[in-house]
Amino acid sequence: MDARKLARFDHAEHLLACPVCGSALTRGGQRLCCPKGHSFDIARQGYANLLRGGHKHQDYDRASFAMRRRVFQSGLYDAIAQAVATAAEETVAHLDETCRASAAAAPAIVDAGCGEGFFSRAVRAATMAPLCAFDISRDSIQLAAATNPDDATIWLVADLAAIPVQDSRAACVLDIFSPANYREFTRILAAGGRIVKAIPTARHLEEIRQLASPHLKHDTYSNQRIIEHFERFCRIEQRRTVGTTLELDDDVRDALIAMTPMLFNVDAARIDWTSLTRATVEAEVMVGTVRSRNQPCRN
Repeated sequence: MDARKLARFDHAEHLLACPVCGSALTRGGQRLCCPKGHSFDIARQGYANLLRGGHKHQDYDRASFAMRRRVFQSGLYDAIAQAVATAAEETVAHLDETCRASAAAAPAIVDAGCGEGFFSRAVRAATMAPLCAFDISRDSIQLAAATNPDDATIWLVADLAAIPVQDSRAACVLDIFSPANYREFTRILAAGGRIVKAIPTARHLEEIRQLASPHLKHDTYSNQRIIEHFERFCRIEQRRTVGTTLELDDDVRDALIAMTPMLFNVDAARIDWTSLTRATVEAEVMVGTVRSRNQPCRN
């Protein structure tokens, strides 16, 4: 195995928790091991599967993640990635001062539901902070881990309901176009840590929504419920709307149609997409601190 991929896990003992017993995991050769004897292989792509049970990702498959990567390469989501990276960078800079003063280990960034790693890579490039990114889909993590052996990112297959990270070790949790588990986010965040959450606005992919509206269960979208739920658990310190409208070539258009969750239950072949020559992506990027460590739960 490429030594650079193994080196991703060299400092796992400061961050990772055994999914079976909760003890710290350390790397021994090509495995992650805990003091109680539980161990997990590091795959040749440079990731570890810490998922317990027979979970299966229902919506995305390897082809879908490949389409996502093609869309991300077009630059359509760059402005959102930059906003997320800036928010993470500010959080890490703030906590680094606290850690230096207390001689504590530098808290990491955790990307919850990272997909094929686009936003993880943007944040890592901006911050150079220790970063752990996980998704419940093995296909997505295989793609992410194989992309750049030098990325120094810990890639994991893991469950949002049981994040294999030690208590109070995250400076920042990224929750980008993904479900949230605020109980787990609160547990892994260090004091003063923040959640960076990005959610679609009503304008997000409005061109696709308009063309597909006769086939959609809901032809309008509001993110208000998600924002209100976030506010119940977090004090919002920053909030901004960011987006891009981009001209599409045929390749990117087809990839965007294939990867968009809006169309997962739609027979996209029945829709005439020839007029789809541009697309808008837009997100609310919110930064929040946890209100209380005793609240439930999940969104």
